[in-house]
Amino acid sequence: MASNEGLGKTIGSFGGGRAPVRLRRRQQMVLLLVMAALLTATWYIAAGLRRVYQEHRAADTVTMHRPGNSYSCAETQIDPAVFTHDFGNRTQPLALVAGALIDEQDKKVRILRVEAGQAVCIRVVVPPARPGNEAIGLDDKASAVVERHQPLAGHPGLWDSMMVDAVGASTGISVPVTMAAAPHMRMAERRAVHVYEGEVRLYDADVFAISGVVEFRDAQWNYEPPTPVPTRYAPEPIHVAAPTVIRVAVPLESRFHPRNYRALPACTRADEPGRWVAADAAAADGRDVIGLPTYRGRVWLPFECRLRELSNSEFLRCLDSERPHAPQRGSKTEAYTIHWFGDTGTRRALKKITSLGEWCSSNGAQYRQHCRCDDSGEIFPRFTGQNAVRDSLIELNDEDGGWSVRENGRMRRLAPFAPLARIYYHRWEGLSAYNGAADWRQALQPAALRAYPSADLVIVGLGTLDAALTPFLEYTQQLDDLVALLKANYPGRHVILRSPQYACCRLPAGAPLRRVQKDRNRLYGEYAARLFALRFGRLAHNWDVSQIAEALPLAVRREVSACAVSNVPADLVEVENHVLANSLCANVDPMPLYSGAAHRAADSARAGGASVQELP
Repeated sequence: MASNEGLGKTIGSFGGGRAPVRLRRRQQMVLLLVMAALLTATWYIAAGLRRVYQEHRAADTVTMHRPGNSYSCAETQIDPAVFTHDFGNRTQPLALVAGALIDEQDKKVRILRVEAGQAVCIRVVVPPARPGNEAIGLDDKASAVVERHQPLAGHPGLWDSMMVDAVGASTGISVPVTMAAAPHMRMAERRAVHVYEGEVRLYDADVFAISGVVEFRDAQWNYEPPTPVPTRYAPEPIHVAAPTVIRVAVPLESRFHPRNYRALPACTRADEPGRWVAADAAAADGRDVIGLPTYRGRVWLPFECRLRELSNSEFLRCLDSERPHAPQRGSKTEAYTIHWFGDTGTRRALKKITSLGEWCSSNGAQYRQHCRCDDSGEIFPRFTGQNAVRDSLIELNDEDGGWSVRENGRMRRLAPFAPLARIYYHRWEGLSAYNGAADWRQALQPAALRAYPSADLVIVGLGTLDAALTPFLEYTQQLDDLVALLKANYPGRHVILRSPQYACCRLPAGAPLRRVQKDRNRLYGEYAARLFALRFGRLAHNWDVSQIAEALPLAVRREVSACAVSNVPADLVEVENHVLANSLCANVDPMPLYSGAAHRAADSARAGGASVQELP
């Protein structure tokens, strides 16, 4: 017992009963030291791995920077030897960015550093579809059908139809690249190597990659009547030969920096190129986009000018007060008048304007057939615009919208009180023979036009159905007749030409009115624009609705183009109308908010010399 008591005292003398606590503290300190050592070692290991990764990445990439236009097609001319290059069994189309060479495949990734708006040349090389310049794997009968397809007149080297886009990695912005046949004599040969080139200009800080597909080979995109339409749609991906990305820098002092967006000039043209930007991102980086129409959460922003918020009511007040492009017509008590010729795309545009934007704007409207695509069967109370009704006189004001007062020469209803504008709408299927007895030439005879108020402005929509139904040379002859009639009946009037609608990503098959293809639409529209510019001079203006749809992300573009009758959804129509309204009224101060009725009463009082009291 004595010995046990002595042992207890000895232990107590060392810790006074607190030995376990001190032991725990020592263990905690040792554990902390071990953890600190592990963290330090981990940091050094991670830094080493990061350094190795960066060295490895640097070895696999090369950064290039050239100021000015040194990446343009003129400065990066293609080697003529590419036209005689032996591709062996390779048939996949290749993209060459900024002068890259075919034999640079699978080498270092090139990073092109460019400034906002700097041109970058994109070339696409399309090898023969089969080695040895054979036919494209078809039997004799099918091959003979393919041989009947030829490039469109005036475009002898355009054998292949393709879509090429520069796509931003973080913004999702898609910028289409319009490709043209390279100037080389071999481009006239069907079975030769074909080379196409185009330039892209990027204005947003991001890293852009080139992607694309070849939709049709052997000129099968050009189903020039009576050539049959193709029966197979199998797009081929375009491979980037020397992997290249384009890094766009937009410094703060650049006029294209988002913070300087409000300093951009107002858009005064309806064909300014642009891109779709996520609306929340545009608002977050300081761009004033509140009130601009959106589509799928994105807002259309031209590159070098600024769109302003402009409602349909404000647009009508602008037409009345500013009378854009109108000649001097004396008293302003007569409503501003537009003569508008167009197909179903025009009808959908007018449905938005006459309803002051209410058409197809309710929740879930985007899923309804007439809002999404085909409105030919919709009963629209404001005007008919379909079936046997070819001519409508629509009167509009900023409170009630628009209502047709006369259709096919017959009175339909009383006019809205105090109209601010009038629209004479003639519905056609372009200049094609499909119009039958309702020949568009009859609508442009002086006797027919005298039945309607004289025009302050003329809008003409062409191309979509013309490309589907009319051979190109016949179309050019009809265009000459149209221009002659317009010049004779509308001397001194400004004329706005609406482009064909964009369509891609499917066979141009089905009923005749549904045979639409993007390249035929584009080339028909470009020819008409050049002719109008030549014949009307400064009085000609372009309203390019095609580029608005073409700049959508590819997946959305496919959905939009799925409409068999080549119409776009109603909320995209609103964006197209907004671009037109800005081109006419962008520099006008915000419109007064009093009603059209009061506005008209004030003008009438001024015309009569009466005093005008303060307007409500």
